[in-house]
Amino acid sequence: MERLPKDERYIDGVRRMVPHFPETAIREVIANALIHQDFMATGVGPVVEIYDNRIEVSNPGNSLISTDRILDERRSRNEKLAATMRSFGLCEERGGGLDTTLIEIEAEHLPAPDFISSENSMRVVLFAPRSFNQMSKAEKMRAFFFHCILRWLTHDYMSKATLRERFSLPAEEYQAVSAIIAESIKLGRIAPADPAQGRRNARYVPYWAV
Repeated sequence: MERLPKDERYIDGVRRMVPHFPETAIREVIANALIHQDFMATGVGPVVEIYDNRIEVSNPGNSLISTDRILDERRSRNEKLAATMRSFGLCEERGGGLDTTLIEIEAEHLPAPDFISSENSMRVVLFAPRSFNQMSKAEKMRAFFFHCILRWLTHDYMSKATLRERFSLPAEEYQAVSAIIAESIKLGRIAPADPAQGRRNARYVPYWAV
């Protein structure tokens, strides 16, 4: 945490240097890379790369789960290692680490992480603070999608109101939110919770939940 980029903030009247990334999110992403690495791969290991605007954590071995289902499905490559790290308090209970990461990131109103799985490796990218208007359309859609999953995991629904809260947007920004929702539906990333629902109080779920 000492190596991360920081901003100066006044907290309870005291000037403090605060990292761009929540400590819990960093812990869980690094623990995830350690636990799910492929020990059969030689000459490689988990890597943490720190940049001014992001952190990239990678490990050998592709993701055993589709990145679209990485928050709700559970599968471990090294179960004994995972159990040992949980017993030491170094990570969350089984399968809950990335959920916790997303919850912390949303609480800080940060851009959604990117989960990139290739044939031989898995990479998680955490992004530094950036306003909603500074994000690209793809970044906004990714944030909407993972927000939708988190709501679904708590047996709730994503709505325009929850999205404005997630990004600290005023009510008058509803058109920007509506446009990304429409694009996400068009591309099959999210779906209406009820096909017969009206637009005013519409609720949404991940595409694989319908």
